[in-house]
Amino acid sequence: MSSKELRYASAVIIGVLFDAVFFWKFQPYTAREHGHDLLPWYFLPVLALVTGLLLTLGLEGKKRWVPIAMLGGFFAANACLIISDCAADPTNHNLWPFEFALIAAATSPAFIGAGLSGLLARLNV
Repeated sequence: MSSKELRYASAVIIGVLFDAVFFWKFQPYTAREHGHDLLPWYFLPVLALVTGLLLTLGLEGKKRWVPIAMLGGFFAANACLIISDCAADPTNHNLWPFEFALIAAATSPAFIGAGLSGLLARLNV
């Protein structure tokens, strides 16, 4: 497996972990909103930025595929979570499209991190 493929796979796994920590919270659907957060919600954009930066440092080629892979892993994990929750009660996740919009907005700093990595590469830092 090449370095680039390893970074993509890591980005997908990190996206799945983000879903587990920030959305699933390792709790059933009814307890998620009232339970305690593992990490506060505002950590997600910060972690996305840092992840986007670190996974793209020294990467040759198009760096935007790393944040896209992370977003894809997050989307896939959340889709599985929605299917699982709706199997028990079809009225869960009535507003699921907004969940995906929120995920996209909250992880968008990963693209900024990848851009900063490209800027650092051009500056030869």
